[in-house]
Amino acid sequence: PTLSRLDFASLAMVDVGLIVYLTAWYLGNYYYNIFNKTAAKAGGGSEYAMIMAWIQMAVGAVYALALWILPEARKAPAITFTQVMKLAPVGFFTAAAHAGAVFSLSAGAVSFAQVIKAAEPAFAAAIGYAVYGSSVSRAKLLMLVPVIGGICIASASELDFTWACLAAAGGANVAAAFRGQENKKAMAGDMKAAIGGGANAYAIGTLWSTLLLIPTVFITGEWQKMDAFLKVWEDDGLPGHTGFRFNLIMSGLTFYLYNEVSTLALGKISGVTHSVANTAKRAIIIVGCAIAFGESMSPSKMAGCSIAIGGTFLYAVADDILPQKKKSA
Repeated sequence: PTLSRLDFASLAMVDVGLIVYLTAWYLGNYYYNIFNKTAAKAGGGSEYAMIMAWIQMAVGAVYALALWILPEARKAPAITFTQVMKLAPVGFFTAAAHAGAVFSLSAGAVSFAQVIKAAEPAFAAAIGYAVYGSSVSRAKLLMLVPVIGGICIASASELDFTWACLAAAGGANVAAAFRGQENKKAMAGDMKAAIGGGANAYAIGTLWSTLLLIPTVFITGEWQKMDAFLKVWEDDGLPGHTGFRFNLIMSGLTFYLYNEVSTLALGKISGVTHSVANTAKRAIIIVGCAIAFGESMSPSKMAGCSIAIGGTFLYAVADDILPQKKKSA
């Protein structure tokens, strides 16, 4: 009887909601990469990257609007036009980050693009310090060495290496760094209460991003190939391929859902724990996608991945570890 009571007590202490959030976050991120790359292969690689990026965002925007419109699904934010405009920079950098990520994932190996994405803290530290005057501890700066070094090792051994993939993933990291800083600025004061939580904030950012991605279709010249794209859409892929429409739509839906769930998970755990979970997720996606698509996983590439991801984790927890060491000294 005593053991039974202990077992029930242990079960009662388990945060089922957090487990669901983390599971959905991991699965959503993994399947987004699978759906996105499968759609890219069926549709011609990076040839229609901006159109694909826009469609993915548009799917998320429709989902977000549906939740606000449907009765008792989600309360719409009660914000003014001025407050909506304050979120425009967040939407701009969200669009830029997504466009860069979609291009990099389409132009090269998913596993390699994810290694570059693992360096996001390095870009965030540089942008925060240079543009926004944010301070970065010496411990965090030291942890950037293995992050950058690991990426160099992985890049040198990448069989599917392309400069376009490297540049696009790096650009996505820069945009993500600006997005994080702009989001902090926009959510200051009474903005957070007016929006009604992180889920609504992400929804508004998605709506802005959907609008702001439209010019990229014209800037990159993809609008001139619209007839060819519509033919690929109608045929459900290039000759010899199928499932283009399904994978593209599902990539948009899973992209929105995993980002929203990540926001909800952050509300239940500390920032450090979130970083640990994000690091583990990155490793799972790199290995999982490499297996799914038969991408190269040479020992040197795996070593570079491990070093970069390990450095990312240490960067996230550096300031929490060092004070403990000082106290015990």
